[in-house]
Amino acid sequence: ASMQTTSQAPNLMQQAVAALQQGRPADARQAVSAAIQQGMNNASSWGVLALACRDQGDMDAAQEAADRSIAFEPKNPRVLVVKGDAFYATGKRQAAAAYYRDALKFAGTAENIPAEIQTELRRAQTRVADLQRDFERHLEEHVGSQLKSPSVDTARMRNALDLMCGRRKVFYPEPHHFMFPGLPIREFYDPGEFDWVSDLEAATADIRGELEGLLEQRADFNPYLTDVQDRPAYDTHGMKDNGDWGAFYLWNNGVPVPENQARCPRTTAALRQVPLVSSGQRCPNVLFSRLKAGARIPPHTGMVNTRLICHLALIVPDGCGFRVGNDTRKWEEGKVWLFDDTIEHEAWNQSTYDRVVLIFEVWRPELSEPEQEFVTSVLKAVDSY
Repeated sequence: ASMQTTSQAPNLMQQAVAALQQGRPADARQAVSAAIQQGMNNASSWGVLALACRDQGDMDAAQEAADRSIAFEPKNPRVLVVKGDAFYATGKRQAAAAYYRDALKFAGTAENIPAEIQTELRRAQTRVADLQRDFERHLEEHVGSQLKSPSVDTARMRNALDLMCGRRKVFYPEPHHFMFPGLPIREFYDPGEFDWVSDLEAATADIRGELEGLLEQRADFNPYLTDVQDRPAYDTHGMKDNGDWGAFYLWNNGVPVPENQARCPRTTAALRQVPLVSSGQRCPNVLFSRLKAGARIPPHTGMVNTRLICHLALIVPDGCGFRVGNDTRKWEEGKVWLFDDTIEHEAWNQSTYDRVVLIFEVWRPELSEPEQEFVTSVLKAVDSY
């Protein structure tokens, strides 16, 4: 007798699925419950029961059945949607959003999703968006007034709220070569913190004039990234030996380039007044950096986190932009900015003209002189090995 009743379980499951598809959740619940009683104890049977109970509006039973199904198959998107629906129906918004997000995450790895599941996932996606907006309104009601004080610098507070709401993501420094610990994570620095910036900006006309001379004389702008024979050919952003990103060096890896400095005496003199990083065979680097019309530098990170990369914008057509971490900006001709290049960054030129900036390096202001000397000694020791 037990063999005969057990063999009926698959038929009962088929009946349950058909009833569910036809909008008869009571019949589906009855059939699948009978199948479970006859020994069909698996993710599918409990999942169908969870759907039937949900469609009947019995959210407690739907929760229990969904939990039994998830115990067999933790990443089933449809059953996770049932959990989200049950919490949503009882007003538990954070729990509902959590299960909806998991359902959408795991559905992203599934192939050939049936139409009825796609419908459920679209509803989950809509509810996640609605719940997110509701959450943001709730936060704004509670803390918004603290962000509107004219006498308080609220930039970090706003960034914290953006992180909480998912409008920003966390970018960490990822130097390829040398990491100095304990430094703050800052994408851009305020140029007002550096007393040499105003003098360099005042020299913009002279610097740009020498740049225009180079361009008129068709001076060689070699690819910024070039292949080297004594290291494996790593090219994570596809720009090696690519002339779209060109460089004309005044200092290159710690060594002056006399012939280029002779062609740009005023630029060279202005840069000698800047506290450039000097670290053996690596720094300073001072160069005119050209990004050709239509070119893009993909996201990447730099080598060491003890310096800041500085740009003095010289020729910037409309359609150019730059991103460091979460912060996207446009260059302003004649203005300097400073950023940590070990945080992911990228640049683009969507115009029909070339963009040129002057690039150089200064120490991170958080480093003491003994720490600067230590970093220099480490890098020199590495190079001498």
